[in-house]
Amino acid sequence: MNNYKALVFFDLDGTLLDADSKIPKENHQAILQLKKNNILPLIASGRSPKEIKQIIKGTPIDSYVSLNGQFNVVENEVTSKHAIPLKQIQELMVLSESLGHSLACYTEAEYATCYSTASMEKLYCLDHAPLPKISAEFHKEHEIYMVYLFSEDEGKDLVYREKFADTFTFFRDSPYSMAVVLKGRSKKAGIQEIIKILDLAHLPTYAFGDGNNDLGMFEAVNTAIAMDNASAHVKSHADYVTKSHLNDGIRFGLKHFELLK
Repeated sequence: MNNYKALVFFDLDGTLLDADSKIPKENHQAILQLKKNNILPLIASGRSPKEIKQIIKGTPIDSYVSLNGQFNVVENEVTSKHAIPLKQIQELMVLSESLGHSLACYTEAEYATCYSTASMEKLYCLDHAPLPKISAEFHKEHEIYMVYLFSEDEGKDLVYREKFADTFTFFRDSPYSMAVVLKGRSKKAGIQEIIKILDLAHLPTYAFGDGNNDLGMFEAVNTAIAMDNASAHVKSHADYVTKSHLNDGIRFGLKHFELLK
């Protein structure tokens, strides 16, 4: 590991990415400069390692907290991973099917669902991501690190949270979906794990985000930076509010904290 001076964690959607879910040229240049300044840029996202690798292709980013802290990598080396037991997945499937909600199960490299629904299609359209393949056996044949539950009925969220209070943590991360991870796992837990495993607690840490699932990430770093497109609630938990993700907010925030010249 290089002798880094600081760690900077970036959410993807609504933060590092543009409206087409791509890393814009100005953010690519900012990341290059961070690496030249001996500052480690890391992604912190609910997305899978496969999706993250596709998004960051061509950039110097080689470190990430993925699947909301379930699968974590630094300098292309896996630092920690947390598989969900099959029994727990099957119990969640029973409830979700009874409520008419589908699930997608994520490994580090791919994802699949038993059946598709309109809510599922809306989520992947929103993320500019391919739909899951259909497979009734996928979750039985692979290690699963995160489950996506597709539901537009937020009134039913509490049903899941109460039923699986001792098993899962649920993140409502879009109007169409909830990310489901093991109890206690989150971007915050993943960041803390990386810092502890690599013995980097002495370094200053920063995080850029825009969503409710970034609040835990904000708690895990020294300096939390909200995008201007974030909600008032998210902004209230930040140390600083930068410009919008569509208005060069990443570089503006990095320059404010003198991480870029």
